[in-house]
Amino acid sequence: MKNFLLTARNIIALSLICIVATLISPPIMALVGGIDNEMRSIATTTLMMLLMIVGVVVYDRVACGAQHKTMLRFAGFNPTTLLWGLLLIISVSVIIAPLMRLLPEDSRVVPDQVIPVLYIIVAAPIFEELLFRAKIFSVLRSTLSPAWAAILSSLMFSVMHGNLAVSLDAFFVGIILSYIYILKGSLFAPILLHIMNNIVAYVMMSFSYQDRVIEDYIGDLPMFSLIYVGASLIALLGAIHLVVTLHKANRLVAKGGQLIELSQPSKKGDEE
Repeated sequence: MKNFLLTARNIIALSLICIVATLISPPIMALVGGIDNEMRSIATTTLMMLLMIVGVVVYDRVACGAQHKTMLRFAGFNPTTLLWGLLLIISVSVIIAPLMRLLPEDSRVVPDQVIPVLYIIVAAPIFEELLFRAKIFSVLRSTLSPAWAAILSSLMFSVMHGNLAVSLDAFFVGIILSYIYILKGSLFAPILLHIMNNIVAYVMMSFSYQDRVIEDYIGDLPMFSLIYVGASLIALLGAIHLVVTLHKANRLVAKGGQLIELSQPSKKGDEE
């Protein structure tokens, strides 16, 4: 019962931090003059993310004692793991594509200036991984297993994206990013994978033409059924390995081990 109450407190506090940061960022940036609307939007989003990160860091230290440190092994640069994660994300996107067409469409605005494009591809993934995989995941882990912390942090990650269709896709992306973070014991891994995913997403959005997107063209191909079956098999294999990985993580932590040991079992002395 105590764990339940502490978990509820953490979720409410994290939600409030994100809500407050979202509400106060636009009026603060409205006081700044001399910038166009696109740059103002980027500055506002940056301020919002920074306020969220700082707020969660402070809350983690004050309320949770900063029990779980961010895992920062350089093994996150493993290209095989990153390609596997990207393949999983693409496969899930193919699987949920028919459902996405039934949901309300979001407005697709594809930036063409250098700074907005770099923000979407590089800066946004760094901010979001620092917030959700590094800090919110750590706060939730103070009372929950790694598996539940991954699920709830991914749910919060999806809610932040607002639009229903985007949120659905973001939830599965968040689960995969959390899986890769736990598997490799490094925040660098989900950051790089997130950047790769945003590059693919940007290229796909750039193919938009007369309200048709690349998913529609794939859907018109006779080979789509075969692609869908292949994506389903890949996603099934990924789901099995994800469940096994999270189960191992839960058992390791339950026995008093450090989560980072899962990615380097030969180094039992390393701290998380």
